[in-house]
Amino acid sequence: MESNKKRVLLYGGSYNPIHQGHINAALHAANFLKVDEVWLVPRKYNYDGSLLLDGKYRVEMIKLAINGLSNFKICDIELKDKNKELIYTYNTALKLTKKFKNITFYFLIGADQLNNLRHWYNASKLTKLFNFVCYQRPGYIIDLKICEEFNIKIIDGPVVDVSSTIVRSGSFNNVDEAISQYIMDKQLYLKERVMPRLMEDRFIHVLSTARIAKKIAIANHVNTNSAYVAGILHDIAKGLPFDDIVNIVKQYFKNNLKHPSFTYHAYASAYIAYHDFGIKNKKILKAIYNHTQATKNMSKLDKIIYCADKLEEKRSFASSLDDIRKVAFEDIDKCFVLLMKEQVKMLKEKNKPVDPKINEMIEFYERK
Repeated sequence: MESNKKRVLLYGGSYNPIHQGHINAALHAANFLKVDEVWLVPRKYNYDGSLLLDGKYRVEMIKLAINGLSNFKICDIELKDKNKELIYTYNTALKLTKKFKNITFYFLIGADQLNNLRHWYNASKLTKLFNFVCYQRPGYIIDLKICEEFNIKIIDGPVVDVSSTIVRSGSFNNVDEAISQYIMDKQLYLKERVMPRLMEDRFIHVLSTARIAKKIAIANHVNTNSAYVAGILHDIAKGLPFDDIVNIVKQYFKNNLKHPSFTYHAYASAYIAYHDFGIKNKKILKAIYNHTQATKNMSKLDKIIYCADKLEEKRSFASSLDDIRKVAFEDIDKCFVLLMKEQVKMLKEKNKPVDPKINEMIEFYERK
């Protein structure tokens, strides 16, 4: 009999990443329906074609979010689907109802999804396989005709004002601390977290630097993730007023105040990468720290970031460095010296002062 069936609430979503808004809606809907379990169903693809973080990371964050919620489970049926095309909820419903004949399934959606339900694949058949329920959200006027047509229950409850987009931008107020720590430890959503901190032209520059740094790293057998991370964070301090950059140097790098002021943002960027982005890899931090002024202990990664910063193709002078850029993919050590020489040449042509240290470094690395 129906009354003896197990009652399960399904809650599908991209969970990119999961946040307290998801958990809040699922908890209140579960209490309202008096279900036995809640199954969170992470989506394999976004229907709008936008990219999703790899499912393994999203699943790990879901595990952190539901830790302590004994009746919450992860249903990875869509992630395991080998179909490379879009996975329709109707097809998922067919599989689940066939496999679990002793379960009555409820399917939780938001008000925005409800108003679009007529456009879902096989909507009329789908809403007979699953009992649809909708969690009300402020700002959305529910189409009651659709509710009646598909027999959808409406659930009112408190709403946590957060979105996955906000979390991806680096605002972690409405995610568990374990999830925010996981995001930083795994260096997830770096591009999204960097974007709000920089002006558009600077963001384009760091993104272009990260991409070419990764390509150069591949050619020179250097860790590509380290190159990308250092590249996208090398100018992160440039989003601050210069006085704030100076204050960071005064507080944490006092001995560097004697260095030319154009180097300050590199030290401040290394500080921000560590404290705000959770970068603990010393090689990455050193590459960010060294990207403006060569030193005698430059690693291959240091040289890649130093060169990528100048060689990225969005620079106004990019075309003049085409020959040197080619060398970067053949021999980063040789490219590093050529680029320092080119910098001296350009400064002299513009009658600008040349930092004496760069000539010292050219001599040092040519001998080396």
